[in-house]
Amino acid sequence: MFNVEPNLLFALAIISIAVLATVGVLLAVALRRARARARQKTRELDSLARINQVLATLDFAQAAPRALDLIIEYSHAAAAQLWSRSDPGAPLERSVHRGLFPESFVSIPTISENILRFDTLTQFPTLCDKEFVELIQIPLRGTEQSIGVLEIAARHRGELQTLSDEWCHSVARALAMSWAHELELTRVRAQLADEKRLWEAGLEVTATEDYEQVLRTIVNRARELIHAEASAICLWNQDKNVWVVQGTSGADEAFELAVTQFERGDGVRVDCPVVRFKYRQSHLDLPVRRNGHIVGCLCVASQAPREYSAEERALLVGIATQAALAVERTRALETMGSRAATAERERLAREIHDTLAQILGFVNIKTGVVREWLAQGNVAQARAELDELALLSKELYEDTRELVLGLHGEVNAGQGITHMIASYVERFSQFCNLPVTFDAPELDVTFSPAVEVQLLRVVQEALSNVRKHARARHAWVSMTRIQDNVRLEIRDDGQGFAPAQPARSLGPHFGLQSMRERVESFHGAFAVHSVPGQGTCIQVTIPLIYRGHGE
Repeated sequence: MFNVEPNLLFALAIISIAVLATVGVLLAVALRRARARARQKTRELDSLARINQVLATLDFAQAAPRALDLIIEYSHAAAAQLWSRSDPGAPLERSVHRGLFPESFVSIPTISENILRFDTLTQFPTLCDKEFVELIQIPLRGTEQSIGVLEIAARHRGELQTLSDEWCHSVARALAMSWAHELELTRVRAQLADEKRLWEAGLEVTATEDYEQVLRTIVNRARELIHAEASAICLWNQDKNVWVVQGTSGADEAFELAVTQFERGDGVRVDCPVVRFKYRQSHLDLPVRRNGHIVGCLCVASQAPREYSAEERALLVGIATQAALAVERTRALETMGSRAATAERERLAREIHDTLAQILGFVNIKTGVVREWLAQGNVAQARAELDELALLSKELYEDTRELVLGLHGEVNAGQGITHMIASYVERFSQFCNLPVTFDAPELDVTFSPAVEVQLLRVVQEALSNVRKHARARHAWVSMTRIQDNVRLEIRDDGQGFAPAQPARSLGPHFGLQSMRERVESFHGAFAVHSVPGQGTCIQVTIPLIYRGHGE
């Protein structure tokens, strides 16, 4: 065994004690720092939770100021400014300011991918004048690009250095999400409001029997929907090769009242002689087309220069389409001299109104549900409801297109029922991307206009049910003569249904009832055969006693 000197042992003990003391000090310092970081993290999480709660429970106009107050409270800053924009290409605009000296925040921030920190504010003289010394600019990013910037300014140096990038990004995400949801909700509301106004205009046009009143309704609605000062509609007179002014809306001084018709030998409008130059600083016109031919022109105008948005142009297209339908319907009534078209128009107006009322009622309920989810802070569920509203808007658009397609198939005297059905089936097949075959072997029969109108509508409603409910891959329409009757059949290879089951919605049963009423109006026979999983077949039997033009 080795003999260790007592002095050496004492020295080793002293060194060990010193090492242990140093380690203890270091551990204590580390522990204090860890506790400080934990407290800081807790404060960050608490502030983020409070900010998110405010943004989730209030609409953005009320939530944004309160959120900025919480940001100032947490950061001990002197002011916070929110810049935002509603469209990707629009410049940033001052949205909300909280804290001191709002008039000093005049420099539009640069949209950057990263957080910008300014320790000196020489490039912001208005802030320097108010003794601000630090500034942070945090980009607010939407799903694809920046939609705003959050500025936080301090008057005491070092206050903003405690704000971590992680906390700044979290606040920015919360604000951006809330603002994006507000924009989306506003867009959906505006779109639904435009569609409602367009439908109301269509219902008003459909329900009006007087031709001049129809044209007055069209120009009034066009001016109101586009928020213009004047509007006019001119129709092309093929016989005289001139444009004829048929209706105006707005102040009398907006129009050249002496102009009632004007020549354009090629049938194409180049300039508008109806609206005075003073009111044509923002002038927009659209041709009224029917079957590929220009039958008129609808224009809106105002004194102040402006750009018309895509939504406004789409609304005007809808009004122009209604004008074309009104012109053709009136001409058809004059040619046929029959009450059948008037009765059909009234029936169609009732059906549109009944369907639209339920759809808009559902939209109203869904909008209320969105508000409730937002009030509860359930953003994910609110987004799901907004997605359903978007799908409903798409369905409403498709139904409108199908309605317009159906109105394109109005009866033309002398055309023949088989030709009209074949023409509609071809257009429907292209519109819905659904193969539909029409077969009328060697059938040469003509019914009265009243009967032909109802038969064409039965085909339209039956194919509409196929599109909406059948999930079919193919459909067939046929007309055959069986002794003293003509049998019309519409069948599909879709999912079928149980005809005896009571209707619970605006599903196929609603259309079946309407078709049955149409067929029974001329004493025909109506039958429907369907088995779940095996498709549906609708049969209409028309006695030949109803053929001819004497009915």
